[in-house]
Amino acid sequence: MKKIIQSISMVSSLAILTACGNLALEDKVTFEKEQLPKIEKLVINKNIDKQQANQMILTARKYAAFWNTGIEKYAKQALANDFIDLNLPQGRKQGKQGPLDASKWFRGVVPNLSAKIKEMIIAKNQVISRLEFTGSFTGKFHNTIGRGQKIKFSAVDIYTVKNGKIQTNWHLEDNQSLMNQLTKYPSTKGFKLSSNAVKEGKNITANQYWNNFGCSGKNERPDLSWTGTPKNTKSFAVSFYDKDAPTDSGFWHWTAYNIPADTTNINPTSLPKGAVDANTDMGKPGYFGPCPPVGRTHNYVFTLHALDVEKLTPPKGATSALVRFFINQHTIAKATLSVVAGPRK
Repeated sequence: MKKIIQSISMVSSLAILTACGNLALEDKVTFEKEQLPKIEKLVINKNIDKQQANQMILTARKYAAFWNTGIEKYAKQALANDFIDLNLPQGRKQGKQGPLDASKWFRGVVPNLSAKIKEMIIAKNQVISRLEFTGSFTGKFHNTIGRGQKIKFSAVDIYTVKNGKIQTNWHLEDNQSLMNQLTKYPSTKGFKLSSNAVKEGKNITANQYWNNFGCSGKNERPDLSWTGTPKNTKSFAVSFYDKDAPTDSGFWHWTAYNIPADTTNINPTSLPKGAVDANTDMGKPGYFGPCPPVGRTHNYVFTLHALDVEKLTPPKGATSALVRFFINQHTIAKATLSVVAGPRK
């Protein structure tokens, strides 16, 4: 996505060069509002009247100020009454109200959002603006509470400006980077999960296979130990997941929660006092060992969640998916241990 944005910027610049002749860096443009965001790099077509260029720049800076501050008056001053979003995101209202709603919602996710104008190109009646957004995810994104993750992503806007107002906007955001940052947990490099019975990336033992579905193991659950418990951990949850199961969403073999915060290991035969076995994708609680189809190798992962609450309270008999929903809402860090099962004959 970043490459796409860079390519758009380069292509846009080349297109203007072709259509409008040589461009020159302009460093003597007079700005009316010094409190508006600065422009790090400004390119103006030589054939554009200076007064027109100043007006277009001011309009674009006002719109950038809106995204930088969340103050609606900047958007209302910059956008035409019949403003049209040329690639309207799903669920956003067309017209001036769309950006106002989008900014308000996103500031609920990233309250300290700021926007910089990294580059601006002025040609004919268009402004190409490359913006950089930064902030910290401390709000709420759907059902996920931010933990202070740093946010940084880029966007390219192409405005058509008439009479000092933005008539249309074509825009592209680096949503892939944004989503990766919103779903990333804060760094906890010392938080590690291990086992004496199985090693990272290695095959499980014969006894650890399930004793059903054609497998003849003993369904032995490996021991788990961990170090580097993150600060503010109030409890733990653990899961065991088959990434390669022939379903659309893998297969959850085990989930347990309400493991006390002072716990540092789980033995193979019991859970710590107070811990709860949740339903699995088998529709009942407990641990179900691996059993990949004959001739196939499957990848499995144990995941330990550090949680910010002492107790999770999903409804009695909650499905595996619903329990994991509760877990993910309160996860502040994760540690994993990946293992392999198969191919079996």
